[in-house]
Amino acid sequence: MPAWLIGLFSKQTATMVLVAALLAAGGVAARMAVGKVSNLIDDRVAAAKAERDAYWRADVAEANAALSGAIAELARQAMRADGEIRAAEAAALNQLKQMEEDNAALPDGDRCGLGARRVQLLPK
Repeated sequence: MPAWLIGLFSKQTATMVLVAALLAAGGVAARMAVGKVSNLIDDRVAAAKAERDAYWRADVAEANAALSGAIAELARQAMRADGEIRAAEAAALNQLKQMEEDNAALPDGDRCGLGARRVQLLPK
């Protein structure tokens, strides 16, 4: 070995180099450990987000199902009411036609005023 290398690696210098190498190795190991812990934290955060999202998706789906059921029931009620209204309108129209026919069938249809038979045709 050259003389300048022997002077460079004295006992004190060798100890310092060894300590520096150990500190560097410790730093690398610590950085790797921090990276693994960071990955574990990231995985746990992702799992918590997925769990939260699944919970809220299920909650929203349940609310949507209830809302769809309520909308369907309201549509059935509206259709039922529409049918009843149409039936009432048809009955009123039929009653009006029947009254007109009964009125036309009475004698003296061109007379002025109301007779007793015409008054009986009026709704009570």
